[in-house]
Amino acid sequence: MISPDATAVLEAWARSRMLRARIVTAVIIAAAFLSLLFAAPPPVFAAIAAIIMLGIGGWEAGQLGGFRQPVARWTFGGLLLLTGLAAAAALELTHPITPITPSTAGRDQTIPQLLIAPALLWLFLIGWLSRPTFGDQASVSWRVIKLAVLAVILGAAWLALSWLQRESAWLVVMLIVIIAAADTGAYFTGRHFGGPKLAPRISPGKTWSGVAGGMVSTVVISALASLILPGVPFSPLHAAGIALVLAGISIGGDLFISLLKRQQGIKDSSHLLPGHGGILDRIDSLGAALPFFALAVAYLSA
Repeated sequence: MISPDATAVLEAWARSRMLRARIVTAVIIAAAFLSLLFAAPPPVFAAIAAIIMLGIGGWEAGQLGGFRQPVARWTFGGLLLLTGLAAAAALELTHPITPITPSTAGRDQTIPQLLIAPALLWLFLIGWLSRPTFGDQASVSWRVIKLAVLAVILGAAWLALSWLQRESAWLVVMLIVIIAAADTGAYFTGRHFGGPKLAPRISPGKTWSGVAGGMVSTVVISALASLILPGVPFSPLHAAGIALVLAGISIGGDLFISLLKRQQGIKDSSHLLPGHGGILDRIDSLGAALPFFALAVAYLSA
């Protein structure tokens, strides 16, 4: 029989090991992503992002939509990837950038216009969170609805990310700063102050104090980042306002993916990333914010 002291030591060792794995994985992901973001030509970036977000992300999403068989999940991810690549070709995301001339100057609004409907869908999905039992039936109709919703939000996130990188890699960095500041502020504030739970039936660890801390953190950091990062088309005041909205949207994205996982009785979308879970576990907040940030860049730039 293991003594209580030995059990405590083993638990502490397991937590330490998990933390090390989490840190190492995060560093590798960050280095690989930033290298790709700044070094890869837009067509290459869009194609690799499609493989990760639509192919692998679609494979994970298949489980959240109710597919248990690996073949069905990979089929869903494969179809999502092929659809995305076809859309990329149609929208010329896979074409080399045409040099800007006086007759072609100005930002192309085609992709931002396509992101309006997914952004509106996200507003509905955030409203869905008020009814956590909505859609928890294991029926064919609900499976189809969830798979369709996941296809739209993954497709929109990938499309927005590819468009932003094509416009300027620094725009993607700005969005990451916004989301990271919100997540970090929420984590430390929530741990320190605790208090009422934000969504106890979906994610018991989140608190309203964490939301407040995340909002304050992202407003301050985003205003400063707009002054430091090159190519950011927002004044500090506008950046702060946009960050405030995106922080709320990112929380909704995190909670929605958590809701789907809870309805399927799983903790992580997969185990691909040691210490982090799966692709969807890492891009849930970012994926929700991407369409809104792309719309802000397209229509609210200074």
